[in-house]
Amino acid sequence: SREETHNMQQIRVLLCVIVAAFLGCCIAVELFPYNPVANSAAVVLSGNARFTVLTDFIIRMEYSNSRHFEDRATLAFLNRNTHVPQFQVSHQNGGVVITTSHLQLQYTGGAFSASSLSVKPRTSFGLQPWHYGQLDTGNLFGTIKSLDLTNVISLNCSLINNITVNGESLHCEYGLISRNGWRIVNDTSNWGLTPANAASSPQWWDSVNVDNEDLYFFGHGHNYTRALYEFTLLSNPISMVPRYASGIWWSRWYNLNNWDVQNIVGEYEKHDLPLDVFVLDMDWHTKQGWGGYSFDQRLFPNPANTLGWLHHEKGIYTSTNLHDDDGVRSTENTYRAMANYMGYPSNSQNTIPFEICTRNSSYMIGLEDITQGANYAAGVDVAWIDYQQGGTQGDCTGLVQNPTIMLSHVRGTNHVRRRENVRDVVLARWGGLGNHRYQVGFSGDVGTLNWADLAFQPYFSMTASNVGFGFWSHDLVGPWNDHELHTRWLQWGAVSAVFRTHDRGMASGSCANNDPSQCAIVEIWKLPQRYFAAARAAIHLREKWIPVLYNGVRHAFDTGVSAIRPMYYNYPEYDAAYQAGPTASGLNQYFFCSDDIIISPVTVPASTTNMMASKTVWIPDGQWFELTTGRVRTGGKNVMLTKNIDLTEIPIYIRAGAVIPEVHWDQRNITGIAMRQYDPLVFSVYITGKTVGSGSVYEDDGMTLDYVRHNAYARTTLHWERNTNSYMTITVSSTGTMYNSFPRSRSLRIKLYNALPASSVTVNGVPASWTYETQDLCLTVHTASNINTFQTVRIVVNFIANVEDNVISGLKGLFHHAHLAKSALDPTPGANSVAGGNISVIASAPKEMDVLARTSPSAFMNLLNNIFFLYPYALREVEAIPGEVAKPELLENMDSVPESKRKVVLEKLEAQNDLGMNA
Repeated sequence: SREETHNMQQIRVLLCVIVAAFLGCCIAVELFPYNPVANSAAVVLSGNARFTVLTDFIIRMEYSNSRHFEDRATLAFLNRNTHVPQFQVSHQNGGVVITTSHLQLQYTGGAFSASSLSVKPRTSFGLQPWHYGQLDTGNLFGTIKSLDLTNVISLNCSLINNITVNGESLHCEYGLISRNGWRIVNDTSNWGLTPANAASSPQWWDSVNVDNEDLYFFGHGHNYTRALYEFTLLSNPISMVPRYASGIWWSRWYNLNNWDVQNIVGEYEKHDLPLDVFVLDMDWHTKQGWGGYSFDQRLFPNPANTLGWLHHEKGIYTSTNLHDDDGVRSTENTYRAMANYMGYPSNSQNTIPFEICTRNSSYMIGLEDITQGANYAAGVDVAWIDYQQGGTQGDCTGLVQNPTIMLSHVRGTNHVRRRENVRDVVLARWGGLGNHRYQVGFSGDVGTLNWADLAFQPYFSMTASNVGFGFWSHDLVGPWNDHELHTRWLQWGAVSAVFRTHDRGMASGSCANNDPSQCAIVEIWKLPQRYFAAARAAIHLREKWIPVLYNGVRHAFDTGVSAIRPMYYNYPEYDAAYQAGPTASGLNQYFFCSDDIIISPVTVPASTTNMMASKTVWIPDGQWFELTTGRVRTGGKNVMLTKNIDLTEIPIYIRAGAVIPEVHWDQRNITGIAMRQYDPLVFSVYITGKTVGSGSVYEDDGMTLDYVRHNAYARTTLHWERNTNSYMTITVSSTGTMYNSFPRSRSLRIKLYNALPASSVTVNGVPASWTYETQDLCLTVHTASNINTFQTVRIVVNFIANVEDNVISGLKGLFHHAHLAKSALDPTPGANSVAGGNISVIASAPKEMDVLARTSPSAFMNLLNNIFFLYPYALREVEAIPGEVAKPELLENMDSVPESKRKVVLEKLEAQNDLGMNA
């Protein structure tokens, strides 16, 4: 519930205060210190067993023949000294019964077995009884290392545990939640970590767990979000990455030089495409081997100049690709300093071998502070850990003890270890439970550029949230022969946790030498115009929604609930919420960064008869604003909506009454948007179907750790009310701690959707300006630029008429689809006659109404009413068009497919009956 989420956030704030005090006197090599030894009041001993009541829902269950129990942290569980809940203990017949407010554990003594150890529920919220050894048949799955070489794969760990890719386990982890209501996390095979020390070294693998069995019982029933939150109490929060990580990333495996970098940024600017992170794949470094740490000076004579230009001139951050298993060669620029640090003879030319799993952390500290340190000093911001050279390299034992998670552990804590006030961020594969602390995820090279792999990625991303790893970055790239697939992939990326275009070599090399026309496309601007326009619109939406994404980053930190959220988090008792799956036949929709936005990306090709993709979406309880059409849909337990989706559309549903924060930018300054403070701050308000609503935006400096150390952040909330359909009041206020870059004053833009033009607008009692866009039925209120951010702003809007919400619900969609229908016709009805032409009238109306909104409100309303009258006549005109054509405009390159012009245009125009009218 929202009340529970607020409570979680308050608890996290309190923890931040405690941590701020702790950091002043104690050693911490992660954002939050480890505290692995449980409060003695939470511990119950019974023979060779030890039980620790960690929360009302979580009990640790250990068995040790030696009665020596594991108190060291592991990478999965760092904090066992939690607030001790109330519970009762009854020792009986050599065993024990432990009762919390929600669970009752019974242990009869001896080795753990089905007959000696069980848990039963005390409350009824979906928790089923459990006994030792029972299979979790209702598990909702978690994630695996990556999608390298896998294509579509089961996430059921029991089916894939024996699969290795490039010599390493998939590190498959079941979800922390199950429809059975319980989950057993087995930490027995994990390694205990060394304690933190005065040198501030990362806590390192020490030795294997001393317990014979070390199990954690999660018994949250169907309170899935509570389970995720309490996991982060034990394992530390999902890290808040810098705000630029929510923006647009570029990467490509290509031998780029300094000039190429500037040219690519110029192409983004020329084509009105935002860019926030520039990633250099492996060719950036010298070529003595697959891995390397020194810039190839044939490409970058002075890397600091190129990286500085990106940073300071364009506001773009940078990342470089790393393959670490080669070690540090004598040809590296920093070899002598690294060799001296490692104690090598002064004349040594031997490669310093890769060491990641030995108890001595010296190699990795030297690698990061000396060898990689030179690159960080030159301006590299993000380590792209592209490790895929085997699970036992670097003296690792494999499986739980693997290089993948330890590399992320080291590089994901560098700044904290060095006492630098900068957030850590990596781009890396999943290495096991606890990896949620080191974001963001790299899902590897996409297996095949086909619809099946595209359809799998949303499902893969949402299930990963079940282990706190819901910030996956997927390769976004398109095949040469399917621009529709490329466009849909980019659209999915725009509404995923991380947007990163990437080509792994399919657009160069032998392909380019043999037939460049058959190379994959990584440069978005090389798409044909129709597809490029749709892709750019999706990218603009993502960048506009930076505040939405960053709200989601903070929410993940506070609650353990990631950006991509399965529907069953909110509707655990509805079967429809569990219908997502690994193929396009599943309902692969999800909540996006909040409970107010549902997204269902299109992952199937368009029909060859109408050039639109058929999509089924579950509309849950309440009223939901369909972003593409403006129609308000009423949902329910089993309300399924099947409709055709044009290439320009992404099915997005926003809760009626919601307030969505956004940013505004102009085309003159389109790079580095993600890291700018929000000025002007934009709020989009979806008023249809509601008379009251609110929403907020979280803001901090986007880069430092002050949000933890000093609680330096602000929240700005907009609350709105409608007394009638012609009168509305809005208040905007900010609370929080002032941080250095928080704007002391700024302008606001309030966008009211499914609204009529205004007859008057005031801001704090003073008349204010406004604009109106009929094609979106959007009234935008513009405040002055010097609004004090810590004074309440009161806005009053009077509309030109009192119109019921259902009258204009879907009108946006009619305008949009009338324009699409007109574009598909040649000639348009009425083009060669004085009669008819109703499609043209509807398609042309919005621009005329934009003018009338200001100059003649009565004429605006007359034309609006006329649109409803013309709609059925427009449909009949299309129905009367005879014959077939070989190449309607919408078909573009599919010349050989015959089409019925009438069918194409009718379905474009009818647009799933956006107005709810019958022709």
